[in-house]
Amino acid sequence: MAAVAERQESRNKVRANSSTESMTKEQQQSEIDLMSTMQCDTPMYDDFVADFLQKLAHKDQQPTVRISRKFCSSWPISQRPDQSQRTETNSETEKEAETNTETEIDTVTDSSDGAMQRPAKEIKEIRVGVMDSSFNPPHYCHGAYLECLAIMELAPTTATGHEEARVLDIDAYLMLLSSTNVDKRLSGASLEQRMRMVDMLATTVAQDTSADTWHLWKSREQFDRSNLHNMAIGMVNSPRFVDKCVAVADVVRREWLRSAGLDTDADSGIDAPRVLSYFAMGWDTLIRFFDRKYYAHYHSEIRSFFDNGGRIAYSRRSGFPDADVEAFFAREDIAEYLQYIFELTLPKRVKHISSTEVRLAVRDSTQSVRDIPPRILEFVNNSQLYRDPSKEPTAQLRL
Repeated sequence: MAAVAERQESRNKVRANSSTESMTKEQQQSEIDLMSTMQCDTPMYDDFVADFLQKLAHKDQQPTVRISRKFCSSWPISQRPDQSQRTETNSETEKEAETNTETEIDTVTDSSDGAMQRPAKEIKEIRVGVMDSSFNPPHYCHGAYLECLAIMELAPTTATGHEEARVLDIDAYLMLLSSTNVDKRLSGASLEQRMRMVDMLATTVAQDTSADTWHLWKSREQFDRSNLHNMAIGMVNSPRFVDKCVAVADVVRREWLRSAGLDTDADSGIDAPRVLSYFAMGWDTLIRFFDRKYYAHYHSEIRSFFDNGGRIAYSRRSGFPDADVEAFFAREDIAEYLQYIFELTLPKRVKHISSTEVRLAVRDSTQSVRDIPPRILEFVNNSQLYRDPSKEPTAQLRL
């Protein structure tokens, strides 16, 4: 860990001595070399993925999330002082939970830094920001979704548009690689390679506190308040969000029990906290979420997602007409869920990024290779990913 800290400090010095726009070729190369060196600290995920696929990736398997790495030992418990005053609009269940108190209190210590955490048994609600994707490859926009959840003031989507915007107070974050997709077959990077790249992106979001043009937070203080450091990554075996929501809530409660020092397989007699899972997604994914072809029992399954604490934070596609957005949300089958749907406004500098464009940029050696963190680009280079298989191995791409 000391070696990692030293490399991070060196990287911060490189950044401090020059702005991103005015970096010399020598400074750019220095940063790339540091990122390449930091790849040595990224875990290998071959065994994790193989075990996941063997045990959990079966058609009749229950929806399951398996965590591969927690960046904070106490995940999902955050260092936020108190959650007892938080409410969610029009949620009687959560309002009632606020009035409950727990007399028996255990305090959890984060062994990574010795800081005292909030009493585990008094926590009545945990809010988790979830970025679920095929990550082929991960890019800055994936990270920006989580940063939007962390720091932006968001208001529920309503017919009147007069709901008050507020910061969601996310406690923990989760990047999930799906082993299956409702519309896509596996191609490009393998699941093992994708997990390594997800780890690299999570490291960039949770630990890279250097000044960078893609970050949404403006100061170290804002970063610390965001809880972005309270990150975990893993895999999920279900392609549908209604099932992923159940799996996320289950793993969060299990990790909460473990952090509280309780038996995860026995009835502890203590009520586990309510889990609110804020799934970040693009506009096209939101449309698919409400597409009836993915459900055998549309109304009951959609309702179960929100009843189980599922929430949606979407970003509108560039150039999509306002009239079409309004018409979509005017649908009768969506109206009752508008209070649980939030719109994110991604910055222009990342809004255009897609995994498809990045793959094409790597293949064609264009400027869009800058849309992925340097450590991921180096991994793509070293693994010769997304190249035209009919051509000879290409030279290293540079930022």
